[in-house]
Amino acid sequence: MSGQDFAETLERGTAAHAAGRLDEALQLYRSALAVKPGDAEALSLCGLALVHRGEPREGLPLLERAVTLEPGQAGFRMNLAEGLARAGEHERALRELQVVVQNEPGNARALQRAHMINAEVLAAKRAWPALAEAATAWVRAFPQDHEAWRAAARAAFELGRHLEAMGAFERVLALRNPTAVDLTSYAGLCLHALEIESATKALERAEALDPNYAPLLSNRALLSMYLGRFEEAESYCRRCLAQAPEFAPAYTILSRVRRGNLTEADLAAASRIARRVDAPVEHRIATAFSVAHAHDANDDIDAAYAAYEYAHALAMDRDRQENRRYDTEEADRRAGRIKDAAEQAPALDGELTAGRLQPIFIVGMPRSGTTLIESVVAAHSRVFAGGERPIMQHILRASLALQESGRKPDARTMREWTEAYFTRTPPGVDRVTDKHPLNFEAAGLVAKLWPQAVMVHVRRNPLENCLSVFRQEFTKHWAFAHRLEDIAHYYGHYARLVSHWERTLGGRFVTIRYEEFVQDFASAAPELVRICGLEWEEQCLHFQDSPRAITTFSTVQAREPVRLANGRAAKYARHLERLKAALENAGVDPEA
Repeated sequence: MSGQDFAETLERGTAAHAAGRLDEALQLYRSALAVKPGDAEALSLCGLALVHRGEPREGLPLLERAVTLEPGQAGFRMNLAEGLARAGEHERALRELQVVVQNEPGNARALQRAHMINAEVLAAKRAWPALAEAATAWVRAFPQDHEAWRAAARAAFELGRHLEAMGAFERVLALRNPTAVDLTSYAGLCLHALEIESATKALERAEALDPNYAPLLSNRALLSMYLGRFEEAESYCRRCLAQAPEFAPAYTILSRVRRGNLTEADLAAASRIARRVDAPVEHRIATAFSVAHAHDANDDIDAAYAAYEYAHALAMDRDRQENRRYDTEEADRRAGRIKDAAEQAPALDGELTAGRLQPIFIVGMPRSGTTLIESVVAAHSRVFAGGERPIMQHILRASLALQESGRKPDARTMREWTEAYFTRTPPGVDRVTDKHPLNFEAAGLVAKLWPQAVMVHVRRNPLENCLSVFRQEFTKHWAFAHRLEDIAHYYGHYARLVSHWERTLGGRFVTIRYEEFVQDFASAAPELVRICGLEWEEQCLHFQDSPRAITTFSTVQAREPVRLANGRAAKYARHLERLKAALENAGVDPEA
């Protein structure tokens, strides 16, 4: 083979490679190497073709040899970086790219690839704050790179900043022709951000592109469940599992719409996923909870409790990887800081906020009955159901950050916070509910921001409430939810704060006992509506008929007739001695 024939063979190989004909490309590259076994270009191309054919371990020695022969050739080193990344050796790949960037600072392709692999390394380490910083730098350097915005969306989502994640992913959709995968990912972010209309539109577009894509079908099921269309939700789950029998989120939705009553086949599949060490930890946690709910539905309490413990053990392993834990000492300090921040904040003039859109805050421990209370109020014609809006939590964090720096908000800052609170609320109503349960911490600040605001606090039997928390799969940002002792400690933190607000805010902070509200619902519902400053409307008694989305754990229960959900603590009594002792240690009567 002459030199010209050798070059032509490589050229024909690269053309076949570019066209995806990898077997043909490899045959041509190997023919060239038979003539010139030490040619760096042929070695690098052959190694890259092996990588692209799914054989990175076979390709890496060739790629490494090419770099050894010509270490200054950026293209060979970048091919090696790609091979290393495909083989899962991201940090080595990153080092190779850094060499290229050091030698050629203007090599945009190498720099862009370095950003991508660095993001993959940080995501594998679950280092979400570091990924957020890296994604910001990547976006700044390459604002037209949709992968940069995708990384920014992932980091924001993992850090619990769902609206920010939505915004970042909207840039992904704008920078490329979106696929069903893209639109489904965006819809998932919308669902977490409680943007139901945006999620619906994205899923409709995704379904038109690929009606059998399993994550799309699962998200469709989730949306149907939130809207109260439970048979439709189960149908979508079944279609999803027909495409991907081990797609964990579908089992979570099935568990909820069927009230834990999984079929034997579903239970076996969920159990298998929960024990698979190679499955994503989020999927293992979700299916472990589904298994626990199934045992609970069958009244196999010991098996259910063991399954809940296993699910929480998985969740705590994930939390340790992400350097997150519940800090009891910090929770105790936080209560004092919250009270001080509320006292230091100036009160806005009630006349300035009179006649404007008013929030109705529904607060309490998670799983205390806040969804029921919101459902009754939100059935009123003058009320928009805001659900668990995150904005007040952001405002509280900003207030505590000012306090930490030795400052306090002025009237201008307070007004800016009230304006920010009402972004993304619809026209045509004069009340908006906010049932984020952790807003019990913000009650003092709420009183300063909205002198006319109504705050309804829901209190539930502590033992029942804490057990209900333990039996749910909260997001990873609820670090107290995984150990009975931590749940009890947090209940004590909550109980002390709401007692303080009851003393200091008087009639502006109204406490409702969940048990009493349910047992005398026909009389209690009109009184609740009156407390919220509204005239009675009969549809508030029949809130289950509302077509609105209910995006909480209680979405199924909230569509059923009102009934007392207590009674599980007695079933689990032999497992709750630690919880009782921890509640008493926190100064809480377990039954009061």
